[in-house]
Amino acid sequence: MKKMKKKLLAVLAVVGLLTGSMSVLADSGDEGVLCEDGYIEYTEYPGEDELVPMEPVIGPIYETDTIKPIDEWEIETGHSATSTIFGAVSGNTINVSVVIDPADTTVKVGIVQPDGTRRYVTGETTVGHSFALHQTGNYKVYVENNSGVTVIVTGTYVY
Repeated sequence: MKKMKKKLLAVLAVVGLLTGSMSVLADSGDEGVLCEDGYIEYTEYPGEDELVPMEPVIGPIYETDTIKPIDEWEIETGHSATSTIFGAVSGNTINVSVVIDPADTTVKVGIVQPDGTRRYVTGETTVGHSFALHQTGNYKVYVENNSGVTVIVTGTYVY
Protein backbone atom coordinates (compact mmCIF):
# COMPACT_ATOMS: atom_id res chain seq x y z
CA MET A 1 0.00 0.00 0.00
CA LYS A 2 2.85 2.38 0.89
CA LYS A 3 4.56 1.80 -2.49
CA MET A 4 1.26 2.43 -4.27
CA LYS A 5 0.82 5.71 -2.38
CA LYS A 6 4.36 6.82 -3.33
CA LYS A 7 3.74 5.99 -6.98
CA LEU A 8 0.41 7.82 -6.92
CA LEU A 9 2.04 10.90 -5.38
CA ALA A 10 4.81 10.83 -7.99
CA VAL A 11 2.24 10.53 -10.80
CA LEU A 12 0.24 13.41 -9.33
CA ALA A 13 3.39 15.51 -9.15
CA VAL A 14 4.19 14.83 -12.80
CA VAL A 15 0.59 15.56 -13.84
CA GLY A 16 0.75 18.81 -11.90
CA LEU A 17 3.97 19.74 -13.68
CA LEU A 18 2.46 19.01 -17.07
CA THR A 19 -0.88 20.72 -16.45
CA GLY A 20 0.48 23.70 -14.57
CA SER A 21 -2.03 23.36 -11.72
CA MET A 22 0.20 24.14 -8.78
CA SER A 23 0.22 26.46 -5.79
CA VAL A 24 2.53 29.43 -6.16
CA LEU A 25 3.81 31.50 -3.27
CA ALA A 26 6.46 34.19 -3.28
CA ASP A 27 8.99 35.04 -0.60
CA SER A 28 8.45 38.63 0.49
CA GLY A 29 11.41 40.94 0.21
CA ASP A 30 13.41 38.93 -2.36
CA GLU A 31 13.57 39.97 -5.99
CA GLY A 32 12.89 37.15 -8.36
CA VAL A 33 12.11 36.41 -11.98
CA LEU A 34 8.54 35.55 -12.98
CA CYS A 35 8.61 32.37 -15.08
CA GLU A 36 6.15 31.23 -17.74
CA ASP A 37 4.74 28.59 -15.39
CA GLY A 38 3.72 31.29 -12.88
CA TYR A 39 6.45 30.61 -10.35
CA ILE A 40 8.83 33.32 -9.20
CA GLU A 41 12.37 31.98 -9.39
CA TYR A 42 14.85 33.30 -6.84
CA THR A 43 18.65 33.10 -6.72
CA GLU A 44 20.70 32.95 -3.53
CA TYR A 45 24.37 33.84 -3.74
CA PRO A 46 26.44 32.27 -0.97
CA GLY A 47 29.14 34.25 0.80
CA GLU A 48 32.80 33.44 0.17
CA ASP A 49 32.95 31.33 3.35
CA GLU A 50 29.90 29.29 2.22
CA LEU A 51 31.22 28.30 -1.21
CA VAL A 52 32.21 24.65 -1.20
CA PRO A 53 33.05 23.10 -4.56
CA MET A 54 31.13 19.91 -5.35
CA GLU A 55 33.15 16.74 -5.77
CA PRO A 56 33.41 15.43 -9.31
CA VAL A 57 30.88 12.95 -10.66
CA ILE A 58 32.22 9.55 -11.65
CA GLY A 59 31.12 8.14 -15.02
CA PRO A 60 29.02 9.74 -17.77
CA ILE A 61 27.70 12.98 -16.37
CA TYR A 62 25.87 14.53 -19.28
CA GLU A 63 23.11 12.01 -19.99
CA THR A 64 19.76 13.63 -20.73
CA ASP A 65 16.23 12.60 -19.81
CA THR A 66 17.41 10.79 -16.70
CA ILE A 67 14.54 10.41 -14.21
CA LYS A 68 15.43 10.17 -10.52
CA PRO A 69 12.96 9.60 -7.68
CA ILE A 70 12.65 11.64 -4.52
CA ASP A 71 11.65 8.86 -2.12
CA GLU A 72 10.10 10.28 1.02
CA TRP A 73 12.61 12.90 2.04
CA GLU A 74 11.74 13.64 5.68
CA ILE A 75 12.88 17.20 6.36
CA GLU A 76 12.78 18.75 9.81
CA THR A 77 12.04 22.43 10.22
CA GLY A 78 15.07 24.59 9.43
CA HIS A 79 16.76 21.86 7.38
CA SER A 80 17.06 20.75 3.76
CA ALA A 81 17.50 17.54 1.83
CA THR A 82 19.54 17.17 -1.36
CA SER A 83 19.89 14.72 -4.20
CA THR A 84 23.13 13.10 -5.16
CA ILE A 85 25.41 15.11 -7.43
CA PHE A 86 24.84 14.78 -11.16
CA GLY A 87 26.21 16.50 -14.25
CA ALA A 88 24.20 18.60 -16.68
CA VAL A 89 24.89 20.83 -19.66
CA SER A 90 24.10 24.51 -20.16
CA GLY A 91 21.06 24.91 -22.39
CA ASN A 92 19.27 21.88 -20.92
CA THR A 93 16.77 21.87 -18.05
CA ILE A 94 16.20 20.21 -14.70
CA ASN A 95 12.51 19.52 -14.10
CA VAL A 96 11.58 19.06 -10.45
CA SER A 97 8.15 17.89 -9.34
CA VAL A 98 7.29 17.21 -5.68
CA VAL A 99 4.35 16.59 -3.39
CA ILE A 100 4.61 18.04 0.13
CA ASP A 101 2.97 16.51 3.21
CA PRO A 102 1.40 18.18 5.12
CA ALA A 103 -0.10 19.87 2.08
CA ASP A 104 -0.42 23.36 3.57
CA THR A 105 3.32 23.64 4.32
CA THR A 106 5.45 25.99 2.19
CA VAL A 107 8.94 24.85 1.14
CA LYS A 108 11.72 25.95 -1.20
CA VAL A 109 12.33 23.62 -4.15
CA GLY A 110 15.48 24.27 -6.13
CA ILE A 111 18.84 23.41 -7.60
CA VAL A 112 22.41 24.02 -6.48
CA GLN A 113 24.44 25.15 -9.49
CA PRO A 114 28.09 24.31 -10.25
CA ASP A 115 29.23 27.67 -8.84
CA GLY A 116 27.39 27.06 -5.54
CA THR A 117 24.51 29.47 -6.14
CA ARG A 118 21.01 28.23 -5.42
CA ARG A 119 17.97 28.83 -7.60
CA TYR A 120 14.57 28.00 -6.19
CA VAL A 121 10.81 28.49 -6.22
CA THR A 122 8.46 28.27 -3.25
CA GLY A 123 5.15 26.49 -2.97
CA GLU A 124 2.92 24.18 -1.02
CA THR A 125 1.02 20.95 -1.73
CA THR A 126 2.47 20.23 -5.22
CA VAL A 127 5.40 22.08 -6.75
CA GLY A 128 6.62 21.51 -10.30
CA HIS A 129 9.16 23.73 -12.02
CA SER A 130 11.62 23.55 -14.90
CA PHE A 131 15.00 25.19 -14.22
CA ALA A 132 16.79 26.36 -17.37
CA LEU A 133 20.52 25.68 -17.05
CA HIS A 134 23.10 28.40 -17.75
CA GLN A 135 26.19 26.48 -16.58
CA THR A 136 27.73 23.14 -17.48
CA GLY A 137 28.86 21.08 -14.52
CA ASN A 138 27.69 19.38 -11.34
CA TYR A 139 24.23 20.03 -9.86
CA LYS A 140 22.06 18.96 -6.94
CA VAL A 141 18.31 19.21 -6.40
CA TYR A 142 17.22 20.35 -2.95
CA VAL A 143 14.15 20.99 -0.84
CA GLU A 144 14.42 23.37 2.12
CA ASN A 145 11.89 23.40 4.94
CA ASN A 146 11.64 26.68 6.86
CA SER A 147 8.13 25.97 8.14
CA GLY A 148 7.32 25.11 11.73
CA VAL A 149 6.72 21.38 11.11
CA THR A 150 8.56 18.37 9.70
CA VAL A 151 7.56 17.61 6.09
CA ILE A 152 7.69 14.53 3.90
CA VAL A 153 8.52 15.23 0.25
CA THR A 154 8.12 12.75 -2.62
CA GLY A 155 8.42 13.21 -6.36
CA THR A 156 10.92 13.17 -9.19
CA TYR A 157 13.52 15.23 -10.96
CA VAL A 158 14.51 14.90 -14.60
CA TYR A 159 17.74 16.18 -16.14
